[in-house]
Amino acid sequence: MTHLRRALAVLAVPLLLVAACAEGDRPADEPDASDESSGSAPAGEVDYPDDGLDLVGLPELPGVYERALQTYIDFERGRRLAARTGEVGRLLSFNATASVVDPYREALAAYADRGTYGGDVVIEFLDVRPRDSVLRLDLCVDATALVVPDGAPTQLGEATRGPQRIEVTNLVGPWRVTRAEPVDGSC
Repeated sequence: MTHLRRALAVLAVPLLLVAACAEGDRPADEPDASDESSGSAPAGEVDYPDDGLDLVGLPELPGVYERALQTYIDFERGRRLAARTGEVGRLLSFNATASVVDPYREALAAYADRGTYGGDVVIEFLDVRPRDSVLRLDLCVDATALVVPDGAPTQLGEATRGPQRIEVTNLVGPWRVTRAEPVDGSC
């Protein structure tokens, strides 16, 4: 073995150890690659009972759009957790643009310490349209089992059932939710 190869071997071992140790330093609300909540979501139905979220009819998407769908799922979990905990966490803030997240921050600040949400929300995927750098999702949000505290702002959730449109956009690398709005009609 040459001196260069020995030197590289000696350097590689500590780097591998550092990488392995760093894996355990992840914050609790940051997705783990080995966790069911990150990576590709299986088609069909996925439940996140700790977050109060059930996803029904998840589509199977090719390539990069699969990552876009996971970005939406993490965003949805984040906004459900925000209503339950009273604070904007990493799942919400890292998976959406400021224009989408700021209304949640404002609603939580105005409503501070007056109770948290409970119950479950069921999201049904009605239509999914990948196109270039945008994934558009048309959803039916059934929040009729949501337990809403008195005086809670509607931004954090209402015990209703209605359609919603989500757009997840690739912002030159990361996917982010850039639109999350109710739409007219019923589902």
